[in-house]
Amino acid sequence: MPSVRSRIALNEDEIAEYLETQRTVIMVTHNHDGYPHVVPMWFSMLDGLIHMHTYKRSQKVVNIERDPRGAILIEDGDTYNELRGVYIRGNFEVMDDQDLCYRIGLKSAAKYQGATEDQAGEAVRLAVRKRVAIVFRPDKTSSWDHRRI
Repeated sequence: MPSVRSRIALNEDEIAEYLETQRTVIMVTHNHDGYPHVVPMWFSMLDGLIHMHTYKRSQKVVNIERDPRGAILIEDGDTYNELRGVYIRGNFEVMDDQDLCYRIGLKSAAKYQGATEDQAGEAVRLAVRKRVAIVFRPDKTSSWDHRRI
């Protein structure tokens, strides 16, 4: 008989679909004192990876430059039998790449505001001027969907 753990785990396609449809990721980096630095972030999926952009001097960027290891959590559900989520350990990479920030911004404008490049392109270009891209590269993934219990 399969374990409960194996019954509730999402397969790779289900994880990819779940990540594509969710709105907020909880991002965890290591602060200078060793404690976790935990922040909610909007994100976009590009080339199968989680991408975000943020200010170059933000605490999360400082943390990643010191230690790229971290984790992300995406979850939903209001009751125990509705809980779903994906937890991923991995490494963050900071990229000072305005074209990538623009791509992330356009995808985010479409995802969060329903805007096209024609509608949002100029505003996105202005918004990302002082930003860097953060790409999350996964090492180990855990997932659950309690609706299967």
